[in-house]
Amino acid sequence: MVLVFLVGGTCSGLLFKNIESRIGSDDYSIVDKAQQQIDDLKKQGIDITKIDDPQVKESLEILEKVPPKWKVDTAGILGIAVTVLAFVMIVIAFMKKNAVRAVSLLVIVLSLAMWIIAPDIEAGKYSGINPKTMALIGFLGLAGSAAFAFMSYQLYLKKLSKN
Repeated sequence: MVLVFLVGGTCSGLLFKNIESRIGSDDYSIVDKAQQQIDDLKKQGIDITKIDDPQVKESLEILEKVPPKWKVDTAGILGIAVTVLAFVMIVIAFMKKNAVRAVSLLVIVLSLAMWIIAPDIEAGKYSGINPKTMALIGFLGLAGSAAFAFMSYQLYLKKLSKN
């Protein structure tokens, strides 16, 4: 249970840093500028799909390539929150408290949401593993840890009923 948590928790906790390294330190300033340029052209009534301007095409590529800001922010924060919640679940499981049932199910649901929300960003030169893959490893690790915690409590109840 603890070893699986260490793998899943590490991947989930570092998801925020992984996404940040892929997007770069510019945050969304480049994306905002590209969006503003496209919006200005649309206000002028120009069909942006028929323009041969390389700067406009580059702006369109940036907008297609970069995931929405809410996905980036939510996936990172959710990864950290699920890691903390999974650690609490491990502590509760060792204390043999009934709350481990609810917390383990919550960890599974939130880690699944983290995997679904995690953006799929192409690899850069120094960016490391894909955030979607990292979120999947985190989900599998935390779901496995939650299953072990849940089953350890179930076995504890079974052992008590025999005595």
